[in-house]
Amino acid sequence: GSINDNIFTLYYDHMGFIHKLTPDHFEAGGSFAAFGNSKGIFGQPPDMGFETALAPQFITLKEVVFFAYVPTNEPQESRYTKKFSNIHLGKVIHSRKTGTAYIREILQHNLTEGFLSSIIVEVIDPFGIEEVNESSCLSSSLSITQTGNVTYKLTLQPQSTISSFQDLDVEKTVVIPGYSSFMIISILDDKNALAIATMPAKVLSNMTVPKDSWFLYNFGHRNGRMWKIYAKPCNYWFQQHDDSLSLNVLKYIDLGKSHTLKVKVIPNTKGVRTLEIPLLNVIVGNPNLLEVKTEGSFDDTDSYVMKISAASKALRQGSTSLALVVWGASTECFVTTVVPTLKNSCSYLKSMHHIPSKPIPLEDWTSGIHKDSQGFNMIKTLPVNYRPPSNMGIAIPLTDNFYHADPSKPIPRNLFPKSKKSGKFKQCANASTREECNCTNDQKFSHAVAFSDCREKVPRFKFPVTQYPISLEIYSEDGHIPVEMPYLVTVTEVNRRENWNLKHSVPENVKKLKDYLEPRLDAPVYNPLGLNLSIKGSELFHFRVSVVPGVTFCNLVEEFQIYVDEVPLPFPGHTLIAVATAVVLGALIFITFMLQIRNIHPGDMFQNFMTTNKVNLSNLSINQLPYR
Repeated sequence: GSINDNIFTLYYDHMGFIHKLTPDHFEAGGSFAAFGNSKGIFGQPPDMGFETALAPQFITLKEVVFFAYVPTNEPQESRYTKKFSNIHLGKVIHSRKTGTAYIREILQHNLTEGFLSSIIVEVIDPFGIEEVNESSCLSSSLSITQTGNVTYKLTLQPQSTISSFQDLDVEKTVVIPGYSSFMIISILDDKNALAIATMPAKVLSNMTVPKDSWFLYNFGHRNGRMWKIYAKPCNYWFQQHDDSLSLNVLKYIDLGKSHTLKVKVIPNTKGVRTLEIPLLNVIVGNPNLLEVKTEGSFDDTDSYVMKISAASKALRQGSTSLALVVWGASTECFVTTVVPTLKNSCSYLKSMHHIPSKPIPLEDWTSGIHKDSQGFNMIKTLPVNYRPPSNMGIAIPLTDNFYHADPSKPIPRNLFPKSKKSGKFKQCANASTREECNCTNDQKFSHAVAFSDCREKVPRFKFPVTQYPISLEIYSEDGHIPVEMPYLVTVTEVNRRENWNLKHSVPENVKKLKDYLEPRLDAPVYNPLGLNLSIKGSELFHFRVSVVPGVTFCNLVEEFQIYVDEVPLPFPGHTLIAVATAVVLGALIFITFMLQIRNIHPGDMFQNFMTTNKVNLSNLSINQLPYR
C-alpha cells in the first residue's frame, strides 16, 4: 500500500491491529481506534454494528433496551443481518453523539416485522439527546394516535411555523419517560409523522405529551450510522496480594533474603456471560541480578494466580524491573502490564532498635517520674551542660558530647585544662540560649549521639548493673524480627568509658567467624542473642551497637543510654577509711605495749594526781576562794 500523509506514525497494538496516527487524527488512550480517530492500514478494528436503526426504550436511567428495526420491505434472506446475535454479548454500544452502554443480554423476538431483536444494556455514560436546533419538532407538544397494530401517528401541537418534522427526523426515536418509545419511520407532512412503538402495551390511546416532556434520540443509519458496537470491555482486573493499588510498586530485597509477589487475574463477570481469562507473562529486566522463579495456576474461582519469587544472589546491589504482561488484554483494560521494581539493596524503612528491659510510657518521660515497685525513680534528668566522667575521674570529663546543652548556662566540671579543651556543641552550635537550639521532641527523646545536646532525660538504674539484657529488633515494612544469627554485632561506648563488660554465648559454628572478623574490624564481635551487659562504673554510659557488615546491605546501628546512680563512695574512699582505722588501732596497741613493759600504770598515776589536787584545795584559806 501507500501512505499520502507527510507526518504519520504506525502503531501496532497488542490485539494485532495496525493504526496510522497523524497530527489531525490522534487521540491518546486505548479506544481511539474504535471511534474512528485513526485509520487502519490492514483493516479497521472490528465494528460489530450492522446497518439499521435502533430505538431506545428506557427502563431506568441505567437500564435501557435497544430495539433493532427491520423494515417491512427487507428481503427474508438478509433480515438476519439486521438483528443482534450472541457475538454482541459483552460488547459496548457507543453513540456517535455521546454515551456508551454495556450489553448485558441479547433478546430475539418472534415477530414478522418491526423489531425482531433487542439488547438490554447498562448505561455507562448517558446518551446525548437531540437539541431544538437539530430537530425543531421538539418545540411543540406531541399528540399520539394509533393507526395500526404497532404504528402510530405523531402530531405536533400547537400548529406553528416554528415546529415541524423534517426528513432528517426519520429513524429518530421519541422517548417519553414511563411510556413506550416511538421510532419515526416516515414523515407524512411537516406536522405529522408515522412511528412504530417499541412497547405497544405501554401506549395510552390518543395521549398528548406536553412540550419538554418528551425527548428525541438519534440512533439511525440513513445519514451515516450513529452508533457502533466495538470490542468487549476488559474482562478481568488485577489484584495484588497486599491489595496495593500501585502499578509500579517498589520492593527491597536485602542480602540473602527473598521476596514473593503474588498477582491474581480475576474475571470480571459483570455483563459478560463467557470469558477467556488471559494469562500472565513475566519479563525480567536484569536476570543476572536476582534469581527469579514463577509459578502459575488457577484457583477455585477460575482466577489465574501467579507467584513470582525473587532472591538475592550475591554481594551485588542494583535494581531490576519485572514486567507482568497480559498479552491477551483488551485495549479497554486500564491495566495490561504491572511493572514492579525490585531493588537488591537496603530499604529506607529498615532500622535496628533497642528494646528496653523495663519500658517507660511516654507520659512518664514527659513528667520525668517513673517509679518501680520499690519507689526508685527510673528516669534521670541530666544536669545542664552535662558531660559523663572519664577514666581520670568524675571531675575530669574528656568527651566532646554535651547532654542537656544550654549555651547560656555555665559548664560544670570544667576546671582542668583537658576538660576545657573538650566538649563541643552540635545542635546548639552558634546558639546563645537553649531555645535557639530548636530541639524537637523527637530529638529530646533520641538516643543518637548526634542529638545529645537535646537529650534531657535518660533511663536510671541502681548500682551495680548486672546482666542487663541487650535486646535488639529489626524494623522494616515487613514487620519486626529479633536480631539473631547470622547477624553479629559490635558494641562500643561513645564517650570512651570503661568499667563495663559483655557476656554472650558463642556457638561453635560462629567461633571461627568471630575469630576471623575481630582482627579485621579491630573490635570484639558478639552474638546478639543472649547478650548481657554489666556496669561497675557510675553516671551516664552511652552505647552504640552496630551490625557487622557482610550479612546485610544496611548500615544497622542503634544507640542506648544507661545512667547508673546510688553508687557507693568511689575510690579511694574505702581504702582511706580502712587505712586510717588500721593506723589508729595500731597506735593504741603500741602505746599499751610500751606502758606494760615499763611497768607504767596510767590508772594509778591518774588516781594519785586526783588525790594531790584535793589536798591542795583543802589547804587554801577561805578568803582566797574565788567567790569571796
